[in-house]
Parts: sequence; structure tokens; C-alpha cells
Amino acid sequence: MTSQVIQHFFHSDSGSISYVVADSDTNESIIIDPVADYDEDHGKISFESAQSIVEYVEQHHLHVTAILETHIHADHLSGCFHLSKVFKAPIYISDHVKEVYASWKDELCLSELYHFEHFLMENEHLDFGHSHLEVIETPGHTASDLTFKIGDAIFVGDSLFHHGTGRTDFPGGSAEQMYESLSKLYALKDSTAVYLCHNYPNTENELVYKTTIGEEKHENVMMSEHTTQQDFVTLRESRDHQLSKPKLLSPALEYNLTAGKPHH
Repeated sequence: MTSQVIQHFFHSDSGSISYVVADSDTNESIIIDPVADYDEDHGKISFESAQSIVEYVEQHHLHVTAILETHIHADHLSGCFHLSKVFKAPIYISDHVKEVYASWKDELCLSELYHFEHFLMENEHLDFGHSHLEVIETPGHTASDLTFKIGDAIFVGDSLFHHGTGRTDFPGGSAEQMYESLSKLYALKDSTAVYLCHNYPNTENELVYKTTIGEEKHENVMMSEHTTQQDFVTLRESRDHQLSKPKLLSPALEYNLTAGKPHH
């Protein structure tokens, strides 16, 4: 039976978690949600965080076949464009990124949408080595949110948090859609490993990057297995009203949608 080696990378400035998933039979691998560094004061993009992924890949003699984004991130700049050049690997993202781009194009005076190599849709499959990845559309946080299922593990982006969920108040977001998306995930086996995109520990030693469907169905404060859609929508929208917009919203969206240097 094919197995995968999963290595996480934590970006403390944004509380973001990236992954390298390697097929143990062939050393073919994929990268999920890499992060770039951004000096807001000077408008400077750098790639120290992404470099740790490069070093890991080289150390373990992996062959990167694809770089995947679970969604368009609004709180940090993506490392996908940089790593795509380093590894000569294509970027995969939801087909619904076109809707996200349309939502922000005028407000942020965006240049053209980046020519991503592959636009993914529901139930598409991607193979790397002997491993198989299935695409599950999980909109709600944004229209472009995807979950990637590899064996008995899922990579959930900003849909599911450890005992919480992502926000739904961005353009194209929807608490109703989030409920439907999470219901899809809760229908998976309780033992399914859930690899998170965000966590905000006080120290890196306290980082939680992994949970299970069973744990979230019982312990998630926003949506347990018994939560009704109306209760979830009321709770999620109430919580969203208390949240401030991400500090890097404008530069993150501009860069992540166009690969162009943000206006400073």
C-alpha cells in the first residue's frame, strides 16, 4: 500500500502552515500552501521561509511535481511563484480563483490574473508517484477554497481550524456555503487526519497542525456534528463582525492573484 511522508513548515509571522507531501515509493512530491516573507515597511518580498522547503526537498532528494494552493490567501504572500521557478513545477489552484480576481480587480486596481498552469475543479485527481490526490471543493471562506484528500489525510486550507473554522466575510465568502463544505468533510471517516493551514500558538512548541475529523465533530466550537446550518450561520457571522481585516490584505491579494509586486 502506497504511503506518504508529510512534513509541515510553520510561518510564525502569519500563523500559516505549509506542507511537503512525498510519495514514499518514488520520492515524487507536492508542496501545499508555501509562504513568502514580506517586509511591510519597505514593501520588500523575500523567501527565507520558502528556502527551508527548498533545503528539505534537496536533503531528501525529492522531485517536486506540483505546487498547490488551497485558496487565495488574504493574510500572507504566497511562496508558490518562487518555488515554481526553483523546481520548474506547475501551480495548481481552484478554477474559482477567477471569481476571486473579479471581486477584487477594481478595488485593488489589479493587473491581469496570473496565468496559473492548472485550474482545478471538484473531483479532479492528481497523481504524484503512486499517490493519488482528490480535489474537494470547499467554498465558504472564499469561492476558491479547496480541500486536498490524499489517502486518509486531508489538507483543508482555511475551511477548518483546530476547534474552529475560517471566516466567511470576504467578498464571495458565505457562511451557508461554509456549512455545506464542512458537512462534506464531516461525512469522511472519523479517523481521517486533518492537516491545518493556520494555527496561532504562543510558542512554536505549542503548534497544533493536525487534528482528525472525529475530534472536530465533537470538539469544534463553531460547528460540531450536531450544529444546524442556521446556528452555524448565526454564530459564524456574529464572530466575523468582531474581526478586523487582515493586516496584509491588499498586498497579499495583489501578489497572490497577479504575482506582481504590491503597490507600496
